[in-house]
Amino acid sequence: AEELVKTFFPQKIEEMQLMLTTSFICKDLETLKVLLDIPMPDPAKEEAKRKKKEPPCGPICVNETVDALLKDTKRQISTLKEKLNTQVSLWMQLQVPKVEDGNNFGVAVQEKVFELLTNTRTKIEAFQTLLGYSNERGDAVAKAAKSPHVGDYRALVHQLDQFLYCELRLIVLEIRNIY
Repeated sequence: AEELVKTFFPQKIEEMQLMLTTSFICKDLETLKVLLDIPMPDPAKEEAKRKKKEPPCGPICVNETVDALLKDTKRQISTLKEKLNTQVSLWMQLQVPKVEDGNNFGVAVQEKVFELLTNTRTKIEAFQTLLGYSNERGDAVAKAAKSPHVGDYRALVHQLDQFLYCELRLIVLEIRNIY
């Protein structure tokens, strides 16, 4: 575990910093927009469209930029959870100082470190909110395909992508700071 703190954590800090400077370089969130190939409806074909169950467009792709960042960030979260929950926690438990009469400073320090570890675990668990992104985006795309004349549904898809991009950047910053 000491080796983990001496070498692995500094490597992960550098990796997170590199990820922030290379993958999260988007200055204008408008560039994250992907083409939603959903045609605008023809009023003459409205009746035929109501009978037809399938959307008038082909498959809609994921936002590849956001999807790649999401996969990388999930991998980083998984690594952090594994290292923190298994190796660091176990190492801390094995470092229990002796309780001596009148001097419990070491015990107090260790309790504070355990409290910090617990807070960090809670923060990491909060990162799991990312899992609902695909579902939310899928619902928004389905609504946009079902009602292509409603521009707000199209805008919602783009807003979800932009929101997740910003959220992923904050999470990577937080992971770097945890290390």
